Amino acid sequence: MDTDLKHSRISLVIHAVAAIAVSYLSIYLGGGLLAGAVGIVVLVGIGYPLERLTGKRGFKWWFVNGVIIYLLIWLVGWTYFLNIA
Repeated sequence: MDTDLKHSRISLVIHAVAAIAVSYLSIYLGGGLLAGAVGIVVLVGIGYPLERLTGKRGFKWWFVNGVIIYLLIWLVGWTYFLNIA
């Protein structure tokens, strides 16, 4: 398997799992501002170690392979968990 593809998959899976966990946690944080702040802190907190793990540098790669999928899954998961809670 191509190493670039492998690194992209690792990034997508880690960001997706974190987004689901944070979206569930966001229900218990109350207001949207606090939940949003925690979500962004977790996103940045995942970004730096993942950058070292994959050896990828640069905002563009991280934005495409992490930020977009994280925000999408986080918002959809938050809406889902909020409606079933």
